[in-house]
Amino acid sequence: MENIRSFFKYKPASERSSKWTVTLVFVFVLIYFFYLIFQLYTVTVSDYDVHARDMSSDQWKLMTYTSDRGIIYDSKNNQLASNTYDFTVVCTPNMVVSKLDNFGRSDIIKGFVDILGVTVEKMESILPVDPKDKNDERNKVLGVDVIKNVPTETKEQFEKFLKDNKIKGVNFVAVPQRYYNYGSLCSQVIGFANNDGESLKGIYGLEAYYNSVLSGTKGYRYSEVDAGSYGVLPYAEATNEKAVDGKNLVLNIDVSIQRIAEEACKRAYDKFQPRDGVTAIVMDPYTGAIYAMVSLPDFDLNKPYELPFAEDEVPTGVDPEEWELMSDKDKAAKRLNMVMDRWRNRCVSDTYEPGSTFKSLTTAMALEENLTNEDEEFSDAPLKLSDQYTISCWKQKSASGGNHGVEPLYKAFQNSCNPVFAQLAYRIGIEKYYSYVRMLGFYNTTGIDLPAEGKGVFHSSPSSVDMAVLSYGESATVTPIQLIMSYCALINGGDLLVPHVVKSITDSEGNIVDQIDTEVVRTVFSENTCSKVRSLMERVVTDGTGSAGRVPGYKVAGKTSTSTIEVGKDKGAHVLSFSCYAPCDNPKIAVLVVLNKPKENSVGSSNAAATAAEIVSGTLTYLGVERKFSPEEYEDMMKEFYVQDVRNRTASEATSKIAVNGITAVYGTADMKPDTPIAFTYPDYTKTLYAGGIVLLYPDGTTNDMMQKSRVPNMEGMSAIECVEALKSNNLNCKIKGDVKGVCSGQSESAGTMVLSGEIIEVTMSDQVIPKPKSDKEPGSDIPGGEDGEVVDEDGVKVTEGDGSESSESSKKNSEE
Repeated sequence: MENIRSFFKYKPASERSSKWTVTLVFVFVLIYFFYLIFQLYTVTVSDYDVHARDMSSDQWKLMTYTSDRGIIYDSKNNQLASNTYDFTVVCTPNMVVSKLDNFGRSDIIKGFVDILGVTVEKMESILPVDPKDKNDERNKVLGVDVIKNVPTETKEQFEKFLKDNKIKGVNFVAVPQRYYNYGSLCSQVIGFANNDGESLKGIYGLEAYYNSVLSGTKGYRYSEVDAGSYGVLPYAEATNEKAVDGKNLVLNIDVSIQRIAEEACKRAYDKFQPRDGVTAIVMDPYTGAIYAMVSLPDFDLNKPYELPFAEDEVPTGVDPEEWELMSDKDKAAKRLNMVMDRWRNRCVSDTYEPGSTFKSLTTAMALEENLTNEDEEFSDAPLKLSDQYTISCWKQKSASGGNHGVEPLYKAFQNSCNPVFAQLAYRIGIEKYYSYVRMLGFYNTTGIDLPAEGKGVFHSSPSSVDMAVLSYGESATVTPIQLIMSYCALINGGDLLVPHVVKSITDSEGNIVDQIDTEVVRTVFSENTCSKVRSLMERVVTDGTGSAGRVPGYKVAGKTSTSTIEVGKDKGAHVLSFSCYAPCDNPKIAVLVVLNKPKENSVGSSNAAATAAEIVSGTLTYLGVERKFSPEEYEDMMKEFYVQDVRNRTASEATSKIAVNGITAVYGTADMKPDTPIAFTYPDYTKTLYAGGIVLLYPDGTTNDMMQKSRVPNMEGMSAIECVEALKSNNLNCKIKGDVKGVCSGQSESAGTMVLSGEIIEVTMSDQVIPKPKSDKEPGSDIPGGEDGEVVDEDGVKVTEGDGSESSESSKKNSEE
């Protein structure tokens, strides 16, 4: 120890300093060596995945390719939903204002505002004043979205503005969007898709139900690149996966039939203003294929979030005082709810009491069980079920009172007498009756290929009273699609089918990859039973409560219904419906129309039947089904009715009163509302029209120049019914001169002449044989004659009476009763 101490003690200072330096360097080198070993271990072992991924991102490039969403076609290959693009405008702010020569910053901002529609405030917040000012935060922004959803036309206009003024730093990002070729047509069925930032995604309707089918699969290319330029290296192998476009949907929906149904329903919607809208379904009863499906009110598929009223307007149906007390947040929520309410497909989501249309099913159950026959006689005297419940015939609610007395079943079916059907239900028994209800699918959804399908509300443990009331369609609810599917079973011979909107699925080349075939759920009734019920339904239209459903030249069979709301804020309102099929001898279509709670409680079920008749007439004509007129139908075609005198009544009252004989009232000016007083009509109350004629309503102060005008069509060679339809489609009336069985050989006003809407055009008919309708001809939309002098319908709802004056000519018939 002493030697060591002496060694250090007696070493020269320079030698000791050199020793310490060497030692410290050695220690630092040793530490750094261990540090490098640790880092190498971390990079190559513990954090290998992280660093390998980083290196891969520099050496390899992933490029994605978007796929096109599938197209939606109607049954005739018309595009209903297709693809398009809109654009997001992005810019680098300091580049936009980098050259401010003759064209200044304010001029640039004005261009953005005028063409793109952005606000001045937004552009002020984006564009710097001096592009070289390092203290201006706006100069530090490399890219910013200026505006989204810019259409192609606007983009092209803005591009020209940029080019003309040599403005740099603006780019356009293409964003896939959906385009709906027919706007609001079939809107709730088709639904819509929105871009969620990555791809188009179905929000509602078929777009949502078949989203995975329509979407397709993105493609990609994964290849080795130069780290500096990111260019693909030569001879480098790449991994490729092609984008697969979405598959297409081919629907059973036919644009022409859909348009026929929508136009008929819109007339009913405007005329009767039903609180819960109008629904209609047209389908093939043998396959379950949906030809048309209408739900009103509807919306424009290209503008699904557009308000159905002005921003500063009080929404329809909302009390103005209540609206004023609402907060801005509550108003916004109310507006959104009203927008979304129009998206709902009432045909599959909403339920209603089916009323008398259920009597067809009760009758079928009794016939299937051999518990009755069409000629068995029943009394429709009040049927007391308990101390609280007595079922009476609707006739007791009428002015005449009483009931129909003893009558055969076929007559009770025509007259729609409730006690008779309650008696049938008791014969069937609760267990058997509800077994049929379940077999008809009312406790389940139908399985239609649309989202948000509802199902009927039925008692889980029904009593005998529940059954008796259900026998005529009350105390339970169904969806429109459920009801028409049960009717299709009666029409096709007993098979309950699955309804389907889509006919087939095709690939991008048009090859069918999936065919949707007819699917039978179960057989509920025998053909013998169905034949008997169909015969009963035919008599309802020819001799019973459904006479407003008649269509000249086509035999129609069906059943009307009026269901009355007994409780709640809608107490006293009615749900009117008519379910039918045609032609009777060879059914082509089944049709259901529901008018849900018309504004005026005086509106009867004959109006639902008349709307269905319009749909039947137009559809069968379009399908090329030949009209076969009976002598009685030719005679009925020539019956005329006086226009009702509706002066000083409100437009709503006038519309209802004029409709007694199937005549349609049309508002003559755009500013008219339901409470607008009527000063005069055209034609006026001294004129007579055929059932289904057109009358224009006008308020006080309307001059001749302000009245609507229509163009007279060319009717040469047309049959009488075709002339009526052609004129009506132009808001004109027809008066046949000569042989009604012939064809048009002359008209009182030349084709192309402009006349006042509602004008009566005389058509001269030759004695030639009536030609067959052409299948490629656009169908008309006549409204067949209403039920003459109808005062109450099968559920006792009073219908507005006529007050026309008698004509001296025997060929002219005044409104009876």
